[in-house]
Amino acid sequence: MPPDTPAAATVTGAVAPGPVPASVPVTRGLVVVGPGAAFGTQLLARFGREGFRLGVVARSADTLDRVAGELASAGLTMRGAVADVTDATGLAAALERLAADLGGLTVLVYNAKLSIRGSALSVPADVLNQTLAVNVTGALTAVQAAAPLLVDRVGATILVTVAGSRTEPPAGRFALAVGKAGLAALAAAVGPALADQGVRMRTVVLDGKVGPGGPLRPEVVADHFWQAYASPRGAVFRLAPPGPRRSAATLPLEV
Repeated sequence: MPPDTPAAATVTGAVAPGPVPASVPVTRGLVVVGPGAAFGTQLLARFGREGFRLGVVARSADTLDRVAGELASAGLTMRGAVADVTDATGLAAALERLAADLGGLTVLVYNAKLSIRGSALSVPADVLNQTLAVNVTGALTAVQAAAPLLVDRVGATILVTVAGSRTEPPAGRFALAVGKAGLAALAAAVGPALADQGVRMRTVVLDGKVGPGGPLRPEVVADHFWQAYASPRGAVFRLAPPGPRRSAATLPLEV
C-alpha cells in the first residue's frame, strides 16, 4: 500500500457471522489484505476458480474498483472494504464484515507492504518505524482480528507474504527487508498459538521480482499461494526464479 494519507475504514458496526444451518452449504471465504498491483488479482482469481468467495481490504476505493474490474473480466465477483492496516479498530471491523458477507472466513492473506527506498545508513529511524507499522504491526493486527473468525473453519489458514532477504537490500529497500524479516519472525512465533486453535500459519517467500516478464510471473506466484494453502503440511513455502542449479521456476515446497 502506498505511503499516502491513511483512509478511514468504511466498515462500521460489523456483525460477526452466526452458525450456519445444516441445510445451507458451508462456504469458503478468502480475504486478501493489500492486493497490490503485481499479483493480487491473479491470486484472488486462483482461489476463485476453486470455489472461494472473495474479499479484499485495500487502502483506497480506487484499488478496490481496479481489482473488482479485473476480476469481473474473469467472471468473478468480490466484496471489498477500505481500511488502513495501521488503524487496528478499522481493520478488525473490515475483516469481521467481510467474513460475514462471504459466509465465513477460511483463508486470510496478508500482502500489505510499505516500501521506502534507502540504504541501511540513510533510512531515518522514524521512517523505519513507519514501514514497520504496515509490514509487521499491521500483520499482527490482522492475525489477531482474523483468528477468532477462523476457529472451527475447515482448512483455516493465514498466509503472509515475505520477500527474499537477499534480493531487497541491494535494490535499495533496506526498510522493506527489515520489515519482511520481522514478518517472517512474527509468523514463526505466532504459528504454534494459532495451531492450538486449529488455524495454520504459513509464510510464502517470493525470492525475486514479480512481473509479467519475470523472473516470477504473476500467474506462477498465484498458483504458489494456492499450493501453500493446499499442502497438507509445511510452514514456509519459497518461490524462486530459475538459476544455475534450478531448472524450474517453482522450487519444491519447504515442508
